[in-house]
Amino acid sequence: MEYKRSGFEDESYNETKDDDLSPILPKDTIEIQPPDRFSLIYIIFVIQGIGMLLPWNFFITATEYFNYKFEDNDSIKRNFEKAFALGSMLPSLISLTFNIFLTRRLSRTCRISSCLSVMFSMFLITTILVKVNTTKWTENFFAVTIICVVVMNLAAGIYQGTLFGLAGLTGFKYTQAIMTGQGVAGIFAATTDLIFKLANPNPVDKTSSALGYFVTASVVILITAVTYSVLFKLPKMKFHLSCSKLRLKNEIANEYSINGTSHSINEIPYWFIFKQILPLAISVSVVFCVTLSLFPAVVSRIVSVDKSKTSRFTNDLFSTFVCFFIFNCGDLAGRIAAGSYQIVAERGPWLPILCFSRILFIPLFLMCHFENGSPLTYIFKNDYWPIIINSLFALSNGYLGSLCMMFGPKLVSAEYSETAGTMMSFFLTAGLTAGACLSFAYNV
Repeated sequence: MEYKRSGFEDESYNETKDDDLSPILPKDTIEIQPPDRFSLIYIIFVIQGIGMLLPWNFFITATEYFNYKFEDNDSIKRNFEKAFALGSMLPSLISLTFNIFLTRRLSRTCRISSCLSVMFSMFLITTILVKVNTTKWTENFFAVTIICVVVMNLAAGIYQGTLFGLAGLTGFKYTQAIMTGQGVAGIFAATTDLIFKLANPNPVDKTSSALGYFVTASVVILITAVTYSVLFKLPKMKFHLSCSKLRLKNEIANEYSINGTSHSINEIPYWFIFKQILPLAISVSVVFCVTLSLFPAVVSRIVSVDKSKTSRFTNDLFSTFVCFFIFNCGDLAGRIAAGSYQIVAERGPWLPILCFSRILFIPLFLMCHFENGSPLTYIFKNDYWPIIINSLFALSNGYLGSLCMMFGPKLVSAEYSETAGTMMSFFLTAGLTAGACLSFAYNV
């Protein structure tokens, strides 16, 4: 395939440093790029990543609260985690599909502000319902909760796609910042869960912790909105956005040619971008498909081999620590490591091979100890096995997922990096959706 644009070769941007825009701008427009003072832009992207996933993390961490709410309906009690996962990921996938085509049709600020408003409203409803007695209308409560999850994630999908697109436009280290923020959201939720449980003198009260989760999530959404408004006032961010507009308006970059056919620069070559990022797009889908098929629906069902004893750790704290806390710590460590150590390149077979190898975690987890018996041969008969397996599972999720998301926008020329970042976010969510569907197949 022949690809030409304004006399610059497609690979020129990829060979430069993250923030070096000189190869993609006319010589008379090159400016000295403002610094990211005090790493404010990086920090704000981390906060956006936290706001992106913290609401969902609090939903999946509050398993005891929802078990309590659904205790009179065994069918809902056994499947609510899987239903939440599907009700979360499928709407996100749908909204991300639309967001790909909204990249240049609706302003980022409009998309972000409206999405954060919707997410806050849904969490407000969820918070109010914590202290409402729903014993006599369990099924209706489940329906209302699912509606809140669906609406919240329709908004979250557009929010996520817009943020990953913006980070792809700004530089791959800011994509890593979002991924790190998502990891922080997970560990923050797990740590909060542990603190609330340890501080609660009455473990029978399942609503106090949930109230704390949902109020905290609402506050974080407000903080996310405030920091996002600050982002576009920073000189370095203004510079990147100015460069983006300049690339679209510059007469030299007025046309590009694909296979000898000229197009207006405002026509985004979606199919061409898709083919460039396809290996990493499939890889990130596989990474998160495996993850959500097992976490939390399967991993949270693993119980201690000493559950019959009176130790609080082997009973109500075991899942919180072994499932959520260990996973989120390992996931965050992997995401941070991806920003400093890339053991594979963006091109070549090794990154996809490593991503596909995570399928091995499925039988490993299914051979652990479950209350109703292991679905496969029961091999791992000590509590340290799920800790080891989950640590590796989490570390590989954070590291490989981050590499895919960081490298994806680098595979195309600079003016299409925002669209590439949005597409990569779509495939990430597609993997999560597939994993949510696959989780129903495990009989645990």
